[in-house]
Amino acid sequence: MLAPLENRGLIEREPDDALRAAELEKENTGLRQALRQARSSQKRMITMHANRSIELDKRIAALEQHCAEQAARIGAFESGQAIIELGRQLMELKEANARLVESAQRVWHLDKTICAAHRECERLARERDSLALRLCTQAADTLN
Repeated sequence: MLAPLENRGLIEREPDDALRAAELEKENTGLRQALRQARSSQKRMITMHANRSIELDKRIAALEQHCAEQAARIGAFESGQAIIELGRQLMELKEANARLVESAQRVWHLDKTICAAHRECERLARERDSLALRLCTQAADTLN
């Protein structure tokens, strides 16, 4: 038997509902996959940004340290401490230079003295040799 007319509409809708349910299921599956991909992408981005944030924190810390060092250096220059230190070093170098000049003069005088002593030794050696030759000659003359 045929169903009354109002129930027939329900029967005819069933295939449409099944088709609609299949489409919704397919759409739901696609949305779930898109959600998984979005979450995965979001996790990668969070990790990447966290690493970048750590790198930037380290860079900021290094720059702050460098800034503090430069500020201390500027403070030393402003206080005149650097000029005082340079003056002290200059005085030490001046004293060392004076000692070096004095030592060089002593070396020069000692060298002159050694050269004079060497010349005197050579003169005395020649005189000795001359006297020894004369002595030998006189001894030979007396023997003959």
